[in-house]
Amino acid sequence: MMKYAKILSIALLLTVFFCRSSWATPVLNKATLTDEGSRLQIFLRFSESPTYTMKILGKRVDLLLQDTVPAEDFTDLPGNDKMIKMFSKTYRDHLRLSFYFRYPPQNVNIRQSKETSSLMLDILLGNPFSALYPDLSARLHGLTVLNRNEIDFTNPLYAAPYGDNWKLFIEKYESPVNIQPEQRYSLPPFPLAAYFKPVAAVSDWLPAGVMELSKTNDWPQVSLALKDRLEIEENEDYRNRLLVTYAESLVRDGRYQEPYKLLQQISLTYPESPQDTCARLLFIYLTAMHEDPYLAEIQLGRFMKQEKNDTPFTPYLNIFQAELALATGRSKDAAAILKRDTIAYTGQSELLRLLRQADCYFDRGDPVKALVAYSRLDRQSDIVGTHPASLARYSDTLYTHGRYDEAADQYQTLVDLLNDTKIQHLAMFRLAMSRLHSGRKWARVYPLFARIQNTFPGTEGAYRARLKQTDIYFLTGKSRENQAAGDYGRLGIVANRTELREEALVKQSMVNALAGNHELSIQQAMDILRNFRHGKLTIEAKALILSQLSGVLKTMIADKKYVAALVLAKKNRLFFARGWLDVGLLYDLAEAYMQLGVYDRAVRAYLYILEVSTEEEREKVYRPLLTALYESGKYAMIEDYADRYFFRYADSPGAADIFLIRIKALQKENKTRLAASLLDAPDRLSTPEIDRTACRIYFELHQWKKVITLLNSKELSSDWAGAERDYLLAESLFQNKQYAKARPVFERLQEEKPYIELAMFRLAEIDLKEGHPKSALKQFQKLTEKGKDPRWIKMAKEEIGILGLKGITP
Repeated sequence: MMKYAKILSIALLLTVFFCRSSWATPVLNKATLTDEGSRLQIFLRFSESPTYTMKILGKRVDLLLQDTVPAEDFTDLPGNDKMIKMFSKTYRDHLRLSFYFRYPPQNVNIRQSKETSSLMLDILLGNPFSALYPDLSARLHGLTVLNRNEIDFTNPLYAAPYGDNWKLFIEKYESPVNIQPEQRYSLPPFPLAAYFKPVAAVSDWLPAGVMELSKTNDWPQVSLALKDRLEIEENEDYRNRLLVTYAESLVRDGRYQEPYKLLQQISLTYPESPQDTCARLLFIYLTAMHEDPYLAEIQLGRFMKQEKNDTPFTPYLNIFQAELALATGRSKDAAAILKRDTIAYTGQSELLRLLRQADCYFDRGDPVKALVAYSRLDRQSDIVGTHPASLARYSDTLYTHGRYDEAADQYQTLVDLLNDTKIQHLAMFRLAMSRLHSGRKWARVYPLFARIQNTFPGTEGAYRARLKQTDIYFLTGKSRENQAAGDYGRLGIVANRTELREEALVKQSMVNALAGNHELSIQQAMDILRNFRHGKLTIEAKALILSQLSGVLKTMIADKKYVAALVLAKKNRLFFARGWLDVGLLYDLAEAYMQLGVYDRAVRAYLYILEVSTEEEREKVYRPLLTALYESGKYAMIEDYADRYFFRYADSPGAADIFLIRIKALQKENKTRLAASLLDAPDRLSTPEIDRTACRIYFELHQWKKVITLLNSKELSSDWAGAERDYLLAESLFQNKQYAKARPVFERLQEEKPYIELAMFRLAEIDLKEGHPKSALKQFQKLTEKGKDPRWIKMAKEEIGILGLKGITP
């Protein structure tokens, strides 16, 4: 039996020993991470401070925590672009935490706080340079990739050609004018029948005067003359030539139905003959002009394959093929066709080849080569002025290269060529703009702008003329800002092209910006971005917003229009995310969130500021950040950021404020003993507010002597007065049995709500403690008669009853 008892005793002792060991084992409760760009901080919270060792193994950092276990709900930190992953593993006598980084860390410091049972790893991250030059990194104590204050050319204020010079934009900006006359396809020289074999002199079979009419392109008269001659011609060969030439004149005159039927009839009547060859060729031209150039291109390819360069029309067929490629948007193919060296170009065909080469340069986006080619050809011949599509290109190259006098001459020719067409108004607008740019006074050019608007109402040219007129009137002061804004606004509604409506509305927003109507201007610019998502002026619209947003938001916040400011900021959050707005504005927005009580958003704003700020600017972010965290109830995060702050800025003048917020956060978390341990530190920060908070915490923990010491200190005795201080002091003195000192303080509290009944009760208790039961009885009776708090009245009655049992009567 004794042996059994001894074994049982040993078992109990071992159980107690192992229980004590488990009680003493530190528990890792939580790991958190904060990012400072080139640095990371990893915070580890324990039940009590552990013993640790650290190893750095290239890209891996191992932390060995002796006799430590993880909490059941502990989770490893997730990876990111800097710390790839965290891995924890429990061994018999230690816990290993492994942190894997993208580059080998340059430096790792560990700070342990016994008071808060925490560890902080401060890691200077590696980068490509430190990885490449590890020895240099070690000697220089780290190589940091600097974020220099360089210009961000993605910022619309820098990307916009005119920046925020709105008047310059209104003066200089012109949206592209696309003048596209119908492509004029090149036929061989008139008449095609002259190439028939056997060769016959043209004068023998062609009516007199027809050649002269053809030189002036008077094709209606040519066709009439040929028709009359056909009716009387008896020579079969001449009749065949006249019939083909009559069909040719109809094609050149731009007719469709009549030559369509006639050419088919010729091919059916004279198959595999010169008449058939000409008829098929003319039919292809007819298809190109009136139907589909893609179909004509296919037909021409078949035709050229059949003829195999046996026709005298080969140079012109080659040019026609290039023209069809241009008409179908394949300028590169057209250029390749024109470069063929197996064909001899002479006379008119050579001029046409040079003209189409210049067209290819223009369509391929090479305006300099186009300008040189057109100018050289223009000096050599008048061919450019006879082809409207080429002349439009030539005029545009002159205009875009600032040769406005020459452009005006060419546009005048183009206006005449495009008479009675649907695009004459555009050529006329460019003519007016060329004259304006060439230095002519507005009074001399205005009649042409007015003529465009009156002659071609509702057209693109008319709206462009009206838009430019509005520009001139505003820039010269003839129109005030409100009138110009109204004119632009109306054009932004009625103009018949999207780019013109966008331009007008952008200019309206600019005029309002110049007039000081910044809120309205921003709203208009935001509408432009929403309604013209793929517009040509989105950069300018963003620049308008960026140039005014800071001022408008600051004004709204100063006027306490917090909701309006935050709504406006949220709608333009992209600009904040891209870093295009000053960080100072984020402070204003965060303060607006604080004023509205939207603390979570304030926290997010301050965290973003912390992330984008430089090392020198970060210190001032902590106080408002911790305040926002406190108000939002994120007390655990306060511990992390407070630790981070004290690691960086322990000697900062603002450290006391951070310490105070941390103490209050611990108090809110019911961690008053941890707060008290921080307050007990001999070198802890001290301010009147910290000491007042310390008094309340010590009072809550019934550490009466500490309360008395603090309240009697010189700092608090002169800085803190009032009922709360008297209550803390009186109650602490009472609980510390210093009744004589407590009495006068409680006597003062008899006049102070909400301490009246408490003070009366404590005074009665002091009488009892000092051996004056009758005085105590009177005090209890007074409390029952005059008191209003039923709790204290009930307690007083109970004391009266006890005194009565003891024989104490009034």
